[in-house]
Amino acid sequence: MNAKFDSVITLADRLERLNAYDISPDDVIVSPRIARYKAAGFDNEIEKPDRASIVGDAIMSFVSGMTAQNQADIQHSYLFASLVASKKYPRDDEGEEWYKTFLDVMQSCGWTILRHYHDKVAASGKSFKMDQLVLKILGSAVAAAAVPGPTSLLMLKVAGDAIAALQTNDKSLRLFDQNIQESGTGGFGVASCHETPHGEILMALGAVRFLKRTNQTKVLFVDWDSSSVDLYRGECHMTMVPTIINATREMIVAKLGERAKQKIDEYEI
Repeated sequence: MNAKFDSVITLADRLERLNAYDISPDDVIVSPRIARYKAAGFDNEIEKPDRASIVGDAIMSFVSGMTAQNQADIQHSYLFASLVASKKYPRDDEGEEWYKTFLDVMQSCGWTILRHYHDKVAASGKSFKMDQLVLKILGSAVAAAAVPGPTSLLMLKVAGDAIAALQTNDKSLRLFDQNIQESGTGGFGVASCHETPHGEILMALGAVRFLKRTNQTKVLFVDWDSSSVDLYRGECHMTMVPTIINATREMIVAKLGERAKQKIDEYEI
């Protein structure tokens, strides 16, 4: 699946869609679901990345220099879109529908989807680690974004640092595991976000969805048996439209309510 989303959508249409989306937790069905470098030096003027967060079932990394408001908008729109998709498509055979709905909602929130892809993927070898697999998928998404070389390397580095820091951050890792357990999605995403000197907000996302045939309880930092799981990958990159985000922010935050506080945790990397 690889196509551009319709960018001609009015603010009134976006607000109408946002108002209609349902993320109420009362009747959520929780079930397993399958959803589906170039070597170069760093530009000395690019600041060191230092922030990351758990957002629902995603690990989000932010290249330093991004404003606090933009970070919050990214977290809230991502969490909202994932909750809407999980509410609408909770079954294990609805992975591709989940992914498309997630992107539809991100567009309604105020993002332009530049490229997206979803397909089955095979792990190499008899065993593999999910954290290593998702970084490879993210690398493909960053490469497809065609951002300048130093920026690409930095976006990948900050994502790798975020995962490495998570391994030693018990609080955030527990929240991540808990969010995956509660969502029933059978998958997770890793995103890298960057604000350019001109104020453009970029996000590249790599996602893994899995259907396991064992009682494996941990997702990251453990060996998975390749024969015990069916894997699907999603990758995309998108840009924020600030004028639309400014207009939809209040409705998104109101719909999320206390759930945003419960499912988001920030940490340094």
